Amino acid sequence: MKTVLTATALALAVTLGAASANAAINVGGMPIMQTAPANGVPLLINGAGIVDLGGKMAAAVYLPQNSTSASNIMTMPGAKSIRLTALSNMSAAALAKALEAGVKKGVSSAQYASFKPAMDAFAKQLNSVKQIPKGETVELLFEPSNGIVLMGPGAHIIPGTGNAELYQAMLRMLPANVLSSPAVQKQNVS
Repeated sequence: MKTVLTATALALAVTLGAASANAAINVGGMPIMQTAPANGVPLLINGAGIVDLGGKMAAAVYLPQNSTSASNIMTMPGAKSIRLTALSNMSAAALAKALEAGVKKGVSSAQYASFKPAMDAFAKQLNSVKQIPKGETVELLFEPSNGIVLMGPGAHIIPGTGNAELYQAMLRMLPANVLSSPAVQKQNVS
């Protein structure tokens, strides 16, 4: 009997530990997960907050390891993820325009010209969706071997396009607390 109770307690502790490792944090009333899978590798939330990208969205940045250094975040090897969750119903076209404006603002005109085909592909995909319902997430996942994969809302996916420099421009357009927040990172170890 003692063995059964010990095994049950151990199983419960493992279950609760696994649940807390992927527990949600609250951003603008929206639950945001602490980890995000990228081809089977968990990415840790590095920062989160509310952004206005054509509408209010809960935004979170996920990395292979936490960092508070902007230069480390930009150049960190491996996959990275930006997840944007609509806080109310919003236009997908407005998100596409906001992404384009944010990227364009942070780079030279020559660099933006090289990003234009990828930005047009993102805009085309988002425009086909029409609306992003409250609670739906759009993910911009950078995979070194594939480029930037746009996922969501729903089952809409555009395969890898763009490159690390475009992804860095997308990261730069986010507020500092979304890019990196020690308070958010602290929740990864609980």
